[in-house]
Amino acid sequence: MFLMVDPKWTGFIVNKPPTLYSVMESIVNYGKDDKTKIKNLASASRETIFNFNYPLSSNISKEDFETMILNHFIDRRIGFETMTLFRIKLNVKLNEIMPVYNKMFDMLEGWDIFSDGEEITRIVSDSRNINTSNKQEIDSTNINSSQSSTTTQNTSQTSSSSTKDNRKSDTPQALLSEVRDGQYVSDYEYNTNTGTGSDSNSGTATGSSSATNTEDRDIKTTGETINEGNLQETIKKSPSDKLKLYEEFIEKRQHIYSMIFKELECLFYQLA
Repeated sequence: MFLMVDPKWTGFIVNKPPTLYSVMESIVNYGKDDKTKIKNLASASRETIFNFNYPLSSNISKEDFETMILNHFIDRRIGFETMTLFRIKLNVKLNEIMPVYNKMFDMLEGWDIFSDGEEITRIVSDSRNINTSNKQEIDSTNINSSQSSTTTQNTSQTSSSSTKDNRKSDTPQALLSEVRDGQYVSDYEYNTNTGTGSDSNSGTATGSSSATNTEDRDIKTTGETINEGNLQETIKKSPSDKLKLYEEFIEKRQHIYSMIFKELECLFYQLA
């Protein structure tokens, strides 16, 4: 059994929790002479009841969503002794279930079905990175070495001998043989010349030639080419039967709301 005392609502002790209508009436019209109509109670009191944050799809209006929940349960009694406890439980429940149902709302197609045509815009991006690397390494060492050695030795020896024998006779009767024998010689000259010559030439020639050619070359070429292009394509199409598609859209959206209402049933008073 629920016992509640709240002068803002009725001022009397009751044995059951108040209806959502009584709560909204107390919030909006308590102490006012100019009463807000019943049809406007939900929109006028929703900010007081939903005084917390929860996730909601951008396809759904927060005002419409909260108003629809309040109007759906307007004749139901809250399932808690105080309104504060009801709001706490409502906050927990919406933060629990709405991430799931938001995905359903986002996947639902047909929000702009009655526009001049469904527009589909596709943007194709072409982004290419081309890296070109060319590296050439040359490490070359050439060594040319030549060595020559020449040894020359020339030796020459010359020996000469000459004899000069001059004999002269004033005797004309003398025979040549007598002159040679020295029997009738008036003037005699006898010279012997002996000469010896020696020539020696020795030479050594050594030559060495060395050439070193070293080439070390490192060539590296790196190039980067970036081509970016965006192609935007817009396609407009109008469905042949908009009414049928809209009926399907309403049916699917209503099905999502029905599941949400079913999730919130646990927050309201249940009849035995």
